[in-house]
Amino acid sequence: MNSTFKRKFLIIPGLIVIGVICFTILPRFWFSAYLKNDYHIPDPPLAQAKKADRLCLIFALDGVPFDLMDELYKEGFFKGFYKPGRLVSTFPSLTRPAFSRMLIGGKPFGYERLYFDSSENRIKGFTLLRKIFSSTEKYPDYHPKLHFLGFPGYIAYVFPDRFTQTAIDGFKKRVVEFKGTEFIAYMGISDAISHVRGREALKKFLKRISRLLDETRNESGVQMDMVVFSDHGNNFVPNQWVDLVTPLERAGFSDSKHLETQKDFVLIQNGFVSSAAIYCSNKTAPSISETLSHVNGVDFSVFKAGNSVIVHGKNARAQIRKQEDRFRYTPITGDPLSLGPIMHDLNKTGKADTNGFIHENDLWEATRDHIYPDPLRRIWDGLHNLVQYPATILVSFKDGYAFGPDIFNRQLIAGRESTHGALLASHSNGFFMTDFKPVEPYNRPKTVANLLKKAAELKGNGFKSRGLKNE
Repeated sequence: MNSTFKRKFLIIPGLIVIGVICFTILPRFWFSAYLKNDYHIPDPPLAQAKKADRLCLIFALDGVPFDLMDELYKEGFFKGFYKPGRLVSTFPSLTRPAFSRMLIGGKPFGYERLYFDSSENRIKGFTLLRKIFSSTEKYPDYHPKLHFLGFPGYIAYVFPDRFTQTAIDGFKKRVVEFKGTEFIAYMGISDAISHVRGREALKKFLKRISRLLDETRNESGVQMDMVVFSDHGNNFVPNQWVDLVTPLERAGFSDSKHLETQKDFVLIQNGFVSSAAIYCSNKTAPSISETLSHVNGVDFSVFKAGNSVIVHGKNARAQIRKQEDRFRYTPITGDPLSLGPIMHDLNKTGKADTNGFIHENDLWEATRDHIYPDPLRRIWDGLHNLVQYPATILVSFKDGYAFGPDIFNRQLIAGRESTHGALLASHSNGFFMTDFKPVEPYNRPKTVANLLKKAAELKGNGFKSRGLKNE
């Protein structure tokens, strides 16, 4: 065996060992230490505090659909809880805006880690490289509400199984040692498992979570009230990557990082999701939306037009108007949200006023189990109130299609079994349940927010002792 061959023979295994250490062992050691961080800014240090007699555990799971949780509940998991209800997410159905609404956090800058700051005319946020091993960025969203952040960064989407036990052990230890009255935890690995491993792997993980909650309750040494919910669903179908840039450039528009001309657009590329945010001139929005309506995989796009919102699908357009807490849906061509029969019934039963506006609560009751749950309020909110820098155009994809960074997704994620972000029910319907109070079959983010707000008011006395069980 010559010396050159020996060197190659030793170098290859050496590189493999270094890779294993760098991408599995060291990240797990780092993650274990990182799980000790406390993000919960409002609370004072509890190092010297006496342990409370009762603890409210608020446990947020990322990307767990209602149907799967309901299936597990019927199989006998999550004993001690009342039956789960659906929890309809925001639009886009993404973690940052959804959990910010539910956990009564601040308003996020953008829908995901990157956003376009229209006041500075540039993309801001943090790059994918910085996010690989880090979830510690400080932003005005739900993160400052957390006592526990069980997510190791985007490396979880490459090696989700490597961090599961570390997160579970870290969570239980933190809760058992906690001395306050309210513990808010976020477990983000569930979404990574959904995207990369699929439905059965997520189901297996949730069975571990069921046991974890039982063990935590038994080992905490205090009475516990639990609120468990997720931010959105996951569709569990193989997904194709959609190229939005090429059709827009062929139509004469220019993909850019700044808006200098009427032809420029900024397309924010975050993770692999079934929605997209586009920033452009308001004058350009209708023509860009028209181009998008012919792109394979695009369900529809929405944009602001004066005091209204236009929904633009393939060969179909409609207008949404809002007056206080009432909405009006007017088809222009076709019916892009498939609301025709519902709106007819609401008008027939006297729910519409003389100008055709219908109260959001009546629309909620009529559309909560629709293919697009609660669509008018969610679309309006997504373009107006959901984030600090809303997109000019929001795109919702059909089932089986998604968008994200080209290289990253074609090599690592595209074709995987799950995604979310669209207005569709399968992407939007998370779950909500408690062990002290039945929940409604269908719920909005404000349902969780109102419950937690009430919990905060009664923080020192626990839920059951102050009558929340019967509310």
